[in-house]
Amino acid sequence: MAGEAYRLGGRSWQRAVESLVKLTSAFPMAVLLGRAGMGKSQVAYEVCKKTSCIYVDLTEVGERSMANIAAIVAWRLLSRYGDRGGAKNRIVEVYRKFGYEGLASLARGDPAWTLRSALELAGTRTVVVLDELLPSAEDPKFFEVAYIMHRIRNMNLPNSSFLVTMLPEVYEKIVERIPPLGNFFIHITVQLPDVIPEEEVEDIVSAYCPEKAELARKIVAERPDITVRELLLELNNMPSRRYVELVPAD
Repeated sequence: MAGEAYRLGGRSWQRAVESLVKLTSAFPMAVLLGRAGMGKSQVAYEVCKKTSCIYVDLTEVGERSMANIAAIVAWRLLSRYGDRGGAKNRIVEVYRKFGYEGLASLARGDPAWTLRSALELAGTRTVVVLDELLPSAEDPKFFEVAYIMHRIRNMNLPNSSFLVTMLPEVYEKIVERIPPLGNFFIHITVQLPDVIPEEEVEDIVSAYCPEKAELARKIVAERPDITVRELLLELNNMPSRRYVELVPAD
């Protein structure tokens, strides 16, 4: 349900955006924590609207590797700022001559240099969103991918911050098994609600389909653990009148 066309509703979600904007302005990394379907991607989109941002959806990337992340970020930044730095700049020259494949080759050789060089071209602080970097705590490459966050943090990039979205079970495994990252996460994590607060149902729904606010309250009352995504899909696919007829009157 995330995307440019949607507006973010719910005070808890708006506060999460505000907190993440502050964190990414001060720290090299921030973490957005929440259950699947509770709006992490949409919150990340909203942060992008308020900052100079590169959004990377890792579900669209074959291998979650430092080299692939560096190549994608470099490609997006050079597409935006490619004329800065002049032809003598190595990364600019490779971009102009060989495009994405050239940047990918550079990143495979030295991902940290490629990432740093591209971010330096921006000339302003850049927030890089890594959405779905680790989709599961059972991922066979869990520690290899988690190490990417550790490596990025240790790069001490002065002009950027990385916002990583994360499931609770992924967060818990990192905190338990990788103490240096876990200790850092304590100070940079924003968590979305586990359930939809009753007092925020109308605000959330009003951003999408205000005419179904009453119906949304009935659905949440019957299914208090429903996610934001499930609620909006149900509202989109079910006529209000039909649902109301199925709910016994008090």
